[in-house]
Amino acid sequence: SGEEFVARANDNRLKEVKIVAPRGNIVDRRGEVIVDNRPGLAVGVRLMDVPEGQLDHEIVRLARVLKMRPGKIRTEIMDHLRPSTMELGDDGRWHSYLTWEKVLEREITGLDLVIVKEDVSERTVSYLKEHTLTFPGVEIQENYLRAYPQGTMAAQVLGHLADISAEQLKQKHFKGYKAGDIVGVEGLEKTYDRWLRGRDGVARIEVDAFGRPKQTDPVGGRMPEPGDTLVTTLDAKVQAAAEKALRTGMSLAHSDGKVEANGGAAVVLDVRNGDVLALASYPTYDPDVWVGGISEKDYKRLSKKSANYPLLNRPIMETKAVGSTFKVVDAVAGLEEGIITPYETFFCNGSYKPPVATDKTVFGCWAADGHGSLDLVGAITQSCDVYFYNVGYRFYSANGSPLQEWAKRLGMGKVTGIDIEGEQAGRVPTPKWRQQYFETEVDKLWTPGNSINLSIGQGDLEATPLQLAVTYAAIANGGKIVTPHMGLRITDAAGQTVRELRPTASRKVDIAPSTLELVRKGLYDAANHPTGTSAHVFATY
Repeated sequence: SGEEFVARANDNRLKEVKIVAPRGNIVDRRGEVIVDNRPGLAVGVRLMDVPEGQLDHEIVRLARVLKMRPGKIRTEIMDHLRPSTMELGDDGRWHSYLTWEKVLEREITGLDLVIVKEDVSERTVSYLKEHTLTFPGVEIQENYLRAYPQGTMAAQVLGHLADISAEQLKQKHFKGYKAGDIVGVEGLEKTYDRWLRGRDGVARIEVDAFGRPKQTDPVGGRMPEPGDTLVTTLDAKVQAAAEKALRTGMSLAHSDGKVEANGGAAVVLDVRNGDVLALASYPTYDPDVWVGGISEKDYKRLSKKSANYPLLNRPIMETKAVGSTFKVVDAVAGLEEGIITPYETFFCNGSYKPPVATDKTVFGCWAADGHGSLDLVGAITQSCDVYFYNVGYRFYSANGSPLQEWAKRLGMGKVTGIDIEGEQAGRVPTPKWRQQYFETEVDKLWTPGNSINLSIGQGDLEATPLQLAVTYAAIANGGKIVTPHMGLRITDAAGQTVRELRPTASRKVDIAPSTLELVRKGLYDAANHPTGTSAHVFATY
């Protein structure tokens, strides 16, 4: 058995060291870098090399050097080991047999280096190298850390990196991954992780009986393969302009006395194909806070209600009543269902009382003095509430829920299918929904007021800014419901396209060209005619 013993001896004197592969960049549609890498140093513990009975003591001393709590290091070790200790129980659920006592007793150990802190200073690394013998099993690993040359740009869109969790290992998205892998969490980093992550290399180093390297040159292994580049649909200049517009909007609101204004979102969407040119959220934060692992202090700070949740990707995660922007849905539905005619007029004196109202119920227009008689184009141009109150009441008197059905056809009440996670579906309220949602018989009723409120985008209606963009895109492109997407293509190190990232096919809503022409005319006049409600914003452009 001589050859077998020689092979075993060789295995015992060779230690495998991971060579981290550089992760692929994330760039905008013109190649402007949004996320790349910078070199970094990490400190880890190889449990098998820590002498028996010394782990707890060593963690305390290492924590002092790294300026960490010992409990934090123990948590990092446990989180690293947990995915490989999961078993499917008789109850059909996954359970871990991992305990800290089993780690201390070496019943559970690992061959891999457990990274306990990333982005460590040169000074700390030098100290650990000088005191190698007093920190057995502690190793320094050269790795790559994410860098953000554009600062806070698109922070909520990008996502961040972390050790793969036990829960993620069970997900289809991470099939084939193993414990200890660094993966994308949330945003583009997660969606396109398989292309961005590359393939780590392995160096086999000859060591002595104490596990100390005998020579610096590796005696085998494989080289790392860098990750591919994700080319996004984003336009860095447009994204920067959208984020600046949000900051300006907040500043103007505050100077106008609206001090409660503390959040906003902006979407720029190519109506032809669903390319997302900008997806901006305010307030924002510096994504560099995730590099090396976010501290509890920073995470609590960014999760505070008083900070208005900077981590929230508002264009897709926050649903609100969309207000007067919903009036275009009224217009399309009203014309297509024959509820109104193109040149029919309603008179606005500043308020509206439903025909069935027997009390003093009155719905006011934003223009207290009224708009006079307006047809559809004029009502869209001046955003006349009273005109659309009349439309809403007619929808109340119609059979079924045609207005709500049109809202759903035009993209509301369901996720758009954008290629980053966390999207909310919003809500298009119907009589059936009220019956299921509310408890008291009075609240379950769908009244004329519900239809009237819905007609101006208020009441129980909720949608995301992205859903609203998809609806308006359909009006612009002839009725096509596009699927918003942010991944454009994957390219290799040479710049060659590896894969085109095509969104799911769009669907077409049958809308008469004459209907779309009238709605577009109203929207154009709103931004260009002297009486248009948004003319003061666009007048200088």
